[in-house]
Amino acid sequence: MGDVLSGFFTIWFVIGIGWLLAQFRVLDANAQRVLSQVSFWVGLPALLFGSLRQAELARIFSLNVVVSLLAIFATLGSYLLLASTLWRRSAGHKVIGGFASCYVNANNMGLPIAAYVLHDTSWVAPILLIQVVFLQPVGLSILDALSARKNGNKTSAMRNITLPLRNPMTIGVIAGLLVNLTGIGLPGLLTSTLDLVGGIAVPAMLIAFGVSLRTGPLPGHGNLGETAVISVLKVLVQPVLAFVLARFVFNLDPATTLAVTVMAGLPTAQNVFIFAMRGEESVQLARDAIFVTSFASIPAVTGLAALVHLL
Repeated sequence: MGDVLSGFFTIWFVIGIGWLLAQFRVLDANAQRVLSQVSFWVGLPALLFGSLRQAELARIFSLNVVVSLLAIFATLGSYLLLASTLWRRSAGHKVIGGFASCYVNANNMGLPIAAYVLHDTSWVAPILLIQVVFLQPVGLSILDALSARKNGNKTSAMRNITLPLRNPMTIGVIAGLLVNLTGIGLPGLLTSTLDLVGGIAVPAMLIAFGVSLRTGPLPGHGNLGETAVISVLKVLVQPVLAFVLARFVFNLDPATTLAVTVMAGLPTAQNVFIFAMRGEESVQLARDAIFVTSFASIPAVTGLAALVHLL
């Protein structure tokens, strides 16, 4: 677990760089927006393309995907029920809150945990695919439609239907899957260039996040109760649901049960902060959920791994 903890340390170290840059007024809120835009439009599409281009397809099309899907949608449904009845949140707020409750940090936390806990990085592919093919296009399409309406822009059914196809991250995912499925060989110069561009995504997201911690209000200010509920849903409810489904409903083998449980227990992804920034919706909630779950998931993932081994 030392390597896993080092992965968490690396993330928080880069976030700390962003905080210090804001503290010394090297970066401000405008720089935070620029970093978020660069990550959204350039870094993340290239990163997702590279991940899915090399993903193990056998892992993507198997029962563990069904388990992950059910755990995600049950957790998401729980949040949406509370947001609609108890807190009565707006549609845009529910999109960001929904993302925060179930959208896991599959890239920069999932990969090291898959490598050092599960000893196989291909376990990241199924959860990544679920998020970028199902959750992300739907959520971002809703945010784009709400933003267009708020800004007085005209919307149409055709525009809303085609929004996912005009989203840079969706394009990166589709392109990566097509290359993977067809086995097309790409020139080394192209893949190395895309890998270089994709490498800016995670540092840009983390530095922007660190800037927001310094320039914005303290985590939990104004939405402490909702943040706490989202955090419990993310680091406890979602992985426990995944474990129960894998172990007692689908009777998956121990290695697969461990994989889907640990992947479900990862913290909220920094991508959610980028989505909130881009849609100008519930940015503080996204930031706070990422902040809390990034710490809470350390003992949660450790405990879940030990529980699965015992049972």
